[in-house]
Amino acid sequence: MKKSASLIVSMALLIVCSLVQADVPMKAWGKPSLQGNWDFRTVTPFQRPAAFADKEFLTPEEVEDYEAAVRAGREARASAEFDGEYDQQDLDVGYNQFYLDQGTTMTTTMRTSQLIYPENGRMPAMTERGREASAYFRVLQSRSPHGPEDRNLYDRCILGFNAGPPMRSGAYNNMMKLIQTENYVMIQTEMVNDHRVIPTSGGQALPASMQLWKGDSRGQWDGDTFVVTTTNFTHLSRFSGTGESMTLTERFTRLDENRLEYEWTVDDLEMFEDKFTAVVELQLTDADLYEYACHEANYAMPLMLSGARKQEATGVEDDTWLPSWSR
Repeated sequence: MKKSASLIVSMALLIVCSLVQADVPMKAWGKPSLQGNWDFRTVTPFQRPAAFADKEFLTPEEVEDYEAAVRAGREARASAEFDGEYDQQDLDVGYNQFYLDQGTTMTTTMRTSQLIYPENGRMPAMTERGREASAYFRVLQSRSPHGPEDRNLYDRCILGFNAGPPMRSGAYNNMMKLIQTENYVMIQTEMVNDHRVIPTSGGQALPASMQLWKGDSRGQWDGDTFVVTTTNFTHLSRFSGTGESMTLTERFTRLDENRLEYEWTVDDLEMFEDKFTAVVELQLTDADLYEYACHEANYAMPLMLSGARKQEATGVEDDTWLPSWSR
């Protein structure tokens, strides 16, 4: 009797699995289709808020409450009357809530954070080397720039602040286009129109001496998951404080007709005491990517440098060069 029940359960599981698999679009060469325009907006926090403590998942009711609180907070800020006073954050942002596009829903995982490792949903501690590097770049960004190389790569339009790699939900332009062939996968992010062309058969990695802003990406299939390993970052790329020794592993898994799971792990024991892993579900969208007209030596750069020279001429020194969100 037990044997028959076990057989029935096994058959049921096989049927369910086959139905789920049937919902995943496939390419002619037998791999899941990753192609499409994907939206990675989410209000799921990157790190687990203290209010959730050791709680990894929320209930559907708690998700609704959280999303409602986010919407209410935004509406309150948008409707607030200007009292004639401003603070540094107003100047740093430079535009109002209308231009932000941060999403309104949590991911369907119902997790309390995008970070799933460490298990507390928080970033691991930095090493002494990591703290030293962060302090150096903090001082560099705080002072008036001597030249364009003193500003970060976002100011210089070399990298997008949410384009990565890895990609992470930010203030706006949380979109990426993925084009797939049997031999290559191309990823283009809307932010700064960054793109990567990734071979699907691994291939020979670049020598360690060749360092790139977005690193050297090599891909291969692990079953139905496309795994991308990226190394050879520059010491200036600095994703969340990483250095040139970072190894990034990204995993793309098509879940169904409308969802693509994106999981990534940063391993940089020179800068952090442990690795860290995040996961988010991207949503298929009919929206297209638009040009983000940001380029190195943009109009803002001459204005920043001329302002810095004027401060030097008048003997003025202040710390307003460091954005308020970095303090």
